[in-house]
Amino acid sequence: MIAFVWCYKVRIYLHNHVAPIKIKTHGRKAKSIFKYGLSYVANILLNDQSQDDIGIFKFLSCT
Repeated sequence: MIAFVWCYKVRIYLHNHVAPIKIKTHGRKAKSIFKYGLSYVANILLNDQSQDDIGIFKFLSCT
């Protein structure tokens, strides 16, 4: 549950400050809310040379 909320909060931040999820021609989003946050968190955790770090660990501390 903690991982889900973490990915969800990261997704909200990304949508508001970086880039919103693209809408496809049939009207649905290209990625789900969870998948957008999960792919970003996984990218930060698995690639130690990430250039666009938004401080994802701050989302865990609720500050």
